Amino acid sequence: MANGNPALALAAALLFGGAEAIQLRLQGLGLAIPFQFLLMLPYLLTIIVLVGVVGKAAALASLLIPYRKEKAR
Repeated sequence: MANGNPALALAAALLFGGAEAIQLRLQGLGLAIPFQFLLMLPYLLTIIVLVGVVGKAAALASLLIPYRKEKAR
């Protein structure tokens, strides 16, 4: 989701944490929604964001460099 960018990783973590906090608050309100659906909220939001990002992500350049073991001296 962050594509190697620490600021985007922080934003993604805050988004997940915010969704987690919202689902806890909604459970406390006593809504007529089963709590299992509220527990799904952070994960569902993450999946929705990932679906929107899928086509735009590019591989990190360091992942494309093959590993070559150095010769022992």
